[in-house]
Amino acid sequence: MTKEIFNRYGDGGEEITKALGLITSGVTFDKWEPLLSFGMREVCMIIGDTPIEAICRYYLTEEIPDGVEDREWMAEAVKYLQKCVAYFTWIRIIPTLDAQHDENGRSRRLGENEKGLTALQEWKDEENIKRLAYEAAEDLLEHLEHGGYPFWTDSARYKMRRSLLIHNREEFDRYYYIGSHRLYHTMVPIICEVQNAQIAPVTGVKRMDLLTASDLQTEQKIGELCRRALALLTIKKAIERLPVEVIPEGVVQIQQSAPVNSRLKAEQSARREVTATLQADADNILRQISAIVAEMDADTCDAEDVGIFGPIAHSKGFSF
Repeated sequence: MTKEIFNRYGDGGEEITKALGLITSGVTFDKWEPLLSFGMREVCMIIGDTPIEAICRYYLTEEIPDGVEDREWMAEAVKYLQKCVAYFTWIRIIPTLDAQHDENGRSRRLGENEKGLTALQEWKDEENIKRLAYEAAEDLLEHLEHGGYPFWTDSARYKMRRSLLIHNREEFDRYYYIGSHRLYHTMVPIICEVQNAQIAPVTGVKRMDLLTASDLQTEQKIGELCRRALALLTIKKAIERLPVEVIPEGVVQIQQSAPVNSRLKAEQSARREVTATLQADADNILRQISAIVAEMDADTCDAEDVGIFGPIAHSKGFSF
């Protein structure tokens, strides 16, 4: 299935202009068309192929996916996907949009009374476009979450969540506020890694299986603690591994008054400080879980019949 979300009726430039909303004149679609696949690929990395294919199929054919009853909901999904793809494509276009390219290289021509942007202004503009692109992805994911239709809930990306202790953004917000569906989905592989490598060894594999199966007794004793530790350790790894722009503002508090050229060094220092506190808090919770698990193991042993049975007579002697 081709992933096309623009130019069905030959007015792709107008669709892109409308999706972005910030361009004062119409877009020449021929210049955008070769790069739209790059923007689409960026969105696929966030939500997976299956929902995108379903939305693109509806855009091209108006065929409603199985299990979807609301045509207006699908039309809204198309608009959200168009905005998302347009912004992620614009990120790639805008740095060279003002340059003229030919066989002799590139150049920039300004009119007699024109003044170009400073390097700082260009950098701020491009950073804001990135921020808008991620916000568009957030809107698309929120729309999919609230719809809950099969082409989303049956997708491979969504199914990864079913074996996790923290199933969605709302649950994650209870233990560490992220406020972002996009960040949650970006962290799903990290949540799985932390749950299997750092939480399960403390609870034991069998008790982790009981937790994921919603066993009431296990849930009451260690469920909340396990989720809190899981959230803290996941955020720690996300801060260490994910690019700065992927993490929404406010998730990690960074106080900084340094100039732009010192920003990277300041962020690295701030990240180290935040991850150290997250690790310390998580270690305290893991110790609590370990103590409770030890008590649960002791209770289990006490409940077992440990009586000593008498000897059993055999034709060739006794056995105990």
